[in-house]
Amino acid sequence: MSTTTKSRELLDRRTALEIERFLQARRLALSSVIRRGLGERQESPADEGDEEATASRTLESEVQAALVDRASRELAQVDAALELLRERRYGYCRDCAEFIGLARLRSLPFAQRCRPCQERAERTQVVESRRSLATLVTADPD
Repeated sequence: MSTTTKSRELLDRRTALEIERFLQARRLALSSVIRRGLGERQESPADEGDEEATASRTLESEVQAALVDRASRELAQVDAALELLRERRYGYCRDCAEFIGLARLRSLPFAQRCRPCQERAERTQVVESRRSLATLVTADPD
């Protein structure tokens, strides 16, 4: 029996339900973070003349925006994983279509790629980023 076949058998109904419950709980937590973060950003504190206070509020606002952005991106990944579970396509790599592996799915339930494909995608992204940066650096300023 190959490792892939053995791993596939480990994603039984009970494990799928466990992962689904985790994803649903994570979805609620992320939604709460987003609502709270957006609510705090909408509150406009009294305008003070103190530059330090203004700088502090600006920094807090930027940090809050970054947290909301990160939570929003993770929420989209969680929603995609839940959809794959509903369609019974959960756990398969979007690049090679092999089973991602139970250990990876338990540690990162919204993983869309197996580890080798994820590493390859990240290397490709680094190379593309370097090319873009090199293009910007060598671009004619006129």
